[in-house]
Parts: sequence; C-alpha cells; structure tokens
Amino acid sequence: MRGTEGGRYRSIQVTMALAFSVLAVAMIVGAVLIFYSLTEDVARINSRSSTEQLVAQIANNIDGYIGYLESVSAFVTADRDVRSYLARSNGPTGSAGPTGSAGSGASGERERERRASEVLDAVYRSRQDISLAAIFRYDGGFVAHDPTALRNPFVDNEKQSWFIQAREAGGKSVISSSHVQNAIKDRHRWVISLSRELGGEGVLLVDLNFSVIDDICNSVTLGTRGYIFIVAADGSIVYHPQQQLIYGGLKGENIQRIIEGGDVYFAASAGGADKLYSVKTMKATGWKVVGVNYGDELVANREKIRLNYLAWGLGFFATTIILSILIARSISRPIKSLRASMRAVELGDFDIRVDIQSDDEIGELGKDFNIMIAKIRELIRLNTQQQELKRRSELKALQMQINPHFLYNTLDSIIWMAEGRKEEEVITMVSALAKLFRLGISKGQEIIPIGQEIEHVESYLTIQKIRYKDKLDYEISVDPEIRRFRTVKLILQPLVENAIYHGIKNKAEAGKIVVSGRRTETGVELAVSDDGVGMGAEQLQSLLSRSSEPNGNGLGVRNVDERIKLYFGDEYGLMYESAEDEGTTVRVRLPAWEEMEA
Repeated sequence: MRGTEGGRYRSIQVTMALAFSVLAVAMIVGAVLIFYSLTEDVARINSRSSTEQLVAQIANNIDGYIGYLESVSAFVTADRDVRSYLARSNGPTGSAGPTGSAGSGASGERERERRASEVLDAVYRSRQDISLAAIFRYDGGFVAHDPTALRNPFVDNEKQSWFIQAREAGGKSVISSSHVQNAIKDRHRWVISLSRELGGEGVLLVDLNFSVIDDICNSVTLGTRGYIFIVAADGSIVYHPQQQLIYGGLKGENIQRIIEGGDVYFAASAGGADKLYSVKTMKATGWKVVGVNYGDELVANREKIRLNYLAWGLGFFATTIILSILIARSISRPIKSLRASMRAVELGDFDIRVDIQSDDEIGELGKDFNIMIAKIRELIRLNTQQQELKRRSELKALQMQINPHFLYNTLDSIIWMAEGRKEEEVITMVSALAKLFRLGISKGQEIIPIGQEIEHVESYLTIQKIRYKDKLDYEISVDPEIRRFRTVKLILQPLVENAIYHGIKNKAEAGKIVVSGRRTETGVELAVSDDGVGMGAEQLQSLLSRSSEPNGNGLGVRNVDERIKLYFGDEYGLMYESAEDEGTTVRVRLPAWEEMEA
C-alpha cells in the first residue's frame, strides 16, 4: 500500500479511504441486495393495505357526517315553519302563508322569523361542531339560529360560491371546500359549508367547523411523518395539515394526478423523499381522501433486518480490523523514525534532521519537521539577541543611577548651603538625594509601580528646584488610579532632565515643568511638559536619534523609548510635541499592567 513508483505523491488518507470504501460498499451492497427482496415488497404491500383501509375509514366517516348534514337540510326544507317563513316572500301583505296561523303584517313576519329561528336553533344544538345555521331569502330576508346574528353589510352573499352553487343545484345539497365564512357581521370562521336551495325561495346555509375535518383526519397515524389530506373535485384543498404552506407555495402535492385518477395508489418523489399516495373518492361529495406515506418508513420486519445487519456488520468489522492492522504496520515505520527525532529535540538537540524517503503525508510531515527545527533555531538566536539588548539596557539604567555630573553638582550645592548655614535646605536636599538613589535601585527590579516612578522624579525635581531656585518651578498632577500600574523604572527622570537642560536652562525667564498622568482607553499615559524654548522639527529629530545626551544625561530619551518597547511592545513608547518658543511635551504610552501582589 506504500507505493512510491513514478515519484508521484500518494495520500495515505486517500489510499485508506479507497480501500475501506471499496470493501464497505461491496459488503453493504451485498447486504442491501439480500434484504431488499425480503423487505421491500412486503413493506409496500403492508403499507398500501393499511393505508387504504385507513383512508377508506376516513372517507366513510366524512361521508356519514355529510349524509347527516344532508338529512338535517332535508328536515329543515320539510319543516312547515320554515316553509311559512319562505312563503312570506310571495304571499300578499298580511297573508298568513300556507299554515295561516302566524298572523299578518309586521308582527306576523316577526313571528314567522322567530319560529324559523327556533327550527335552525334546533339544528345548531343537534351537534356541537355546527357553527352556523341560517336561511337567506331571495327577497333579502334573513334568519339564523342566533336571533342576534346580523348579515354582514359589506358582503353580497348572492355572489358567494356556496350561494351560487346551491341555486344552480336546484334543491340538491352542495358541499363547499374549506373557506373563511364572512356572511355574518363580526364573525369570521374557517368552515366547510353545506348549502341548499329551499323551494326556489331562498338558500339554507349550515356551516361546519373546520376542526371536525381536522379531528377526523388526525385520528389516524401513518408512520412518523405520514399524513392525510382532502382534495375537492376541482383540485382545491379541502384539508391539509400544512395548509398554510400549501397556500403560500412552500409545499406542493401531486394534485393533478390525484384528481385525474380514481381510487389509485402511486409513488412520487418530493423534496428528495419517496412519497406513496393512496387515494379514495368520497361518494357524497366527490372529494378525494389522500393518505401519504414515506418510503423510508415502510420497513415492517425490523427485527429480522436488524439481526441480518448485525451479522453482516460483524463480518465487515472483523475484516476492517485485519486490514487496519496490516495498513497501520506499513505506516508506523516512518512515524517511529520521526518520533525518535522528536525525542532528540526534547533533549536539546536542535541540529538534528529527519530523512524520511516517502511521497505521502509522512514524508511531508518530515519536511515540515525539518522546517520547524530551523525556525526554532532562528527564534533561539533572536531571543539571545533580545536578552543581550535587555541586559545592555539594564546596564545603562544602572549607570544612570550614579550619574557623576549630577552627583557632583548636588554635593557642591549641599556644601555651599552648609557653609551658608541653611540647615533646612541641606536636610531637604540630602533626604531627596537619599530617596532618589533608594528608589533608583528598586531592590534590583526593572519593573516597578508607577507610584514609585513618580516619587523618584519628584525627589529629582526637589533637588533641582533647590539648585535653580526661582529659575525653576514644577507641578506633579497624576491620577491616583494609575499609581498601582507598573512601568519600566527610570523613564521620567531622563525626560525631566532633558526638559531642564534643553528647555528651561536656555530660557531667559523662569520656567515650569509639569509631570502628569492619566488612564486612557488603550492603557496609561504619562507626560512631561515644559514651557521652555522648544524645538523645531530638525532639532527634535536629532534629539530622538541620539544614543546619549550631554550634561550628564547618560541614558537619553532614545534609550527610554527602546526600553519601553523592549518590555511592552512596539505600540508603546515616547511621543514628542514641540514648538519653538512655546515648549515641549513628551508623552509616555504604557499598558495598564496591574501591579502583582508580593
């Protein structure tokens, strides 16, 4: 299975997939062929027989119900009170009609309406599933089982299909398909209507709640997904469990084939599924009751099939295991070689190379392994360089802690003040100098809280303020919230020193330095601002390019920027804003790195 002939790349995954697929397909096809003859015909026969019985049962139930409604309509037609109410439309004013017992005039008409309404009310009360029983006379008269019911003034009932069909039927009952009945004011119900002309004088309307058909059709179960629906002779849907989807065009049925045939049984595909249709025509209405089964639910002898599949599955599984062992053995050799190389790397040997002579995924993995080792060696080299840069940066920071020029000038100032007996200023300067060196050492730590860095620069400014007297003033305005965050030490003092020697010192009048700090959306920002002589663009660029500054500033602003980027990343560091004769502001961007607990 290894195959390296021709030097072409052959995927192990493809080789294994093809081998397993051929074997699996061969076995599955064999099993399917064996089981097909045992199950398919039996399943279809059983399904057809049971479905036809259920469909016939539903058709008979609905036929019986429709027959009951027709007998009700015949009862209403023969009732003398109804005939009296209808005869009023042709009799002379004040005539009592056929019975001659209802009186005359308006009061007689109301009495006939009342009696006819009682007849309709008896019909309504005979079954709970009747929603309306009403008579619509051709002369505009109207009576319903509910005396409070009013005709819908916005609907012309004579143009409704149930009214027109009843008139055309000449006294025979007409059953409509499902629809929304709006003949009565403020009532809109989903019904199936029975309508019948009464002696050429009007139309009887009996509305049957649609839920009756729904209950009858849902009383049977056709598998897990099967269902029953009813189609009228004209192809309209009388009932469907997903009627809204049918009307919305989201679901379709083989309506044309259903209405063109008689009591048929056929198969059709819809939405990728094999559907089986059983059709039964109702005697009373000509509607067609359709039962739908899904082909994938037809298996009846599941237990027998399950045992057969189990036997074949065990044979397939045993064969697969044997083949897997043989294939895995051919694959494992180069993998073991690669594993031995990885163990050598774990022990620190990064000069090793693997040599796997194969044109499959294992060979590609060996090449990737060699590339990975080369990259690791490069990363080690870069990390060594970075650590060396960090070591040099820390050495420069240590050198700055004992800047001889600053120390000599400070000690001279102390001697001068001591000779002048300025004890308080001597104490202040010595205390500030001691605090300056103590905070600068920071117990050998390179990362310190921002609060300590602020104290360090404040001690430095205290000393410089005493030395320069009225020539220098300063202000420290730092948000207390940011003091807990951490920073690289000794980043503000070089900036302040640079502001004094290059900004304030060259200014004719007194100058001021402001040290501020605040929290930003991206982290923390510290700033050192002076109102000194400022710098032009060329001078600012020259300042940023220096590696050291005169007048004792041994670290330099460039070193400060490099140290910040080294520890926190290139998105942090210094940003200068300066204008000649207006002053300079240096902004220090830092991450909001919480101080870790000791």
